[in-house]
Amino acid sequence: MWSLFLHESGKDLLPLPHQKKDGMKRILYVVGLLALLCGCENRPSMVEQRKAEIRRTDSLALAQARPDWACADSVATFKEFELADLKKQFVFEKQEKYQTTGYYVLPAYKGSKERFSFFSEVEEGGKLLLVSIDKKRQYTFTEVDMEAEDYQAWLPSGLSEDQKKDVAKCYTLARTMHDLVAAKKQQEKLSLKVKFYEKKLSRQ
Repeated sequence: MWSLFLHESGKDLLPLPHQKKDGMKRILYVVGLLALLCGCENRPSMVEQRKAEIRRTDSLALAQARPDWACADSVATFKEFELADLKKQFVFEKQEKYQTTGYYVLPAYKGSKERFSFFSEVEEGGKLLLVSIDKKRQYTFTEVDMEAEDYQAWLPSGLSEDQKKDVAKCYTLARTMHDLVAAKKQQEKLSLKVKFYEKKLSRQ
């Protein structure tokens, strides 16, 4: 079969119809291939996708940590004021020659303890101590577990209502000291968390 035919002028050669179709297919194939290649070039790589995912995760963690830190900071500040007010109700005692730690006692128990058979005090580090004194003036110290659900279970029998109220005041002071320590630890923990993610995101 002839693949070419003469133009009416007899000078120009034109492609036959089936050759036009084949040429068009080639053009469409090349155009499609180029489009595919361009699409691949614009598509983010797996590494870039992973980086974007990490950044989104870190941004969410930072967004959650900031209000948590602000809340912990407020709690710590509130506890500091609360503790300062409570300490005004107590007298701080410390014998520099004999003691390395001071104690908070209610005003009624300040000074000599000779006239008492029982009193409570709070060590400046937050320990609640119940002090019993026998007839021979021998002291017995009982440290109350501040994690216990009921501190009253530690009280000796025979206490008057006033003595129980005094212990309750000491417990409140000791409890507030412990709460402040816990609040500051949480505040510091969340502060470090915020700084960690801020620094990490600044490097991405």
